[in-house]
Amino acid sequence: MNPSKPFSARLRFCQRRLDNRLISYTFGPKPSAFVTPFFEPSTLKQRILMLQKSETSRWAVFKYGFATLLIASLFVFVAACEDQSKKEITSQEPITISGEILSSDGKPIPGAEILLKGAQTGTTTDAKGQYRFRVPANGTLLVSFVGHKSVEIPVAGSTRINARLALATEGQESSFSGKKGETDKSGDALAPQVTDDGKGPIFSVVEKLPEFPGGMQGLTRFINDNLQYPEAAKRAYVSGKVFVSFVINTDGSFQDIQVMKGVGFGTDEETVRLIKSMPRWKPALNDGKAVRVRYNLPIKFQLE
Repeated sequence: MNPSKPFSARLRFCQRRLDNRLISYTFGPKPSAFVTPFFEPSTLKQRILMLQKSETSRWAVFKYGFATLLIASLFVFVAACEDQSKKEITSQEPITISGEILSSDGKPIPGAEILLKGAQTGTTTDAKGQYRFRVPANGTLLVSFVGHKSVEIPVAGSTRINARLALATEGQESSFSGKKGETDKSGDALAPQVTDDGKGPIFSVVEKLPEFPGGMQGLTRFINDNLQYPEAAKRAYVSGKVFVSFVINTDGSFQDIQVMKGVGFGTDEETVRLIKSMPRWKPALNDGKAVRVRYNLPIKFQLE
């Protein structure tokens, strides 16, 4: 038997085992991959810091919960605001409203002013105390009349709004009522807002109403200082209001003065004379330009 054969066989066996181990070490999984590197400096430091941390308090949990709830509420609030903004944009679409303005005893008030709050756009009632106006659906009306208590009326989509104005000397307040109906977007169902007498258009609704020099206080002062009580009315003890309508031109002058409702005994003629003696008014404005407008005014005759 050749003694070199067993040696060579063992050598080849060892060589194969060595090759297998080298291959396994090179391409196989690393033993350290399955062992937590507990004693590495960085990992050990993190573990020590975590062990030193105290348990989260209930107050901290409450703060985190409150912050989460606050953020969620803000999201809901922003969404609600956006929805409300969309509704407001929709409700700003103009609608045509109509109605009548009455006194506390149920009688119509010609010449009552109806203004759109915040815009100065306005109109006045006719001889029957009726008006027609085109305003935003979410606007607010300011209704006033000399010697009466004013009232603010939210439109709120109503197409028919009536009001009763209490006297300034009465204990009760002015009131109103609104009714929603089919929106009149054409503006043709009621009396026209613009007429033409051959000398140019005459508006009944304007962006800014005409104004007496000195405003309503100046107008009241002028009437009190210049009104002459007719002798016939004095002898007959006649009192009352004369409602007069006239056109205010672009230069503030007057024309087409008409007595809509008179008392008689010379009061109607005195009213016309008083209007003619007035100084020129500040004209009405539309789009920043002076326009002609029909204006209604009550003149009160009262014996002392």
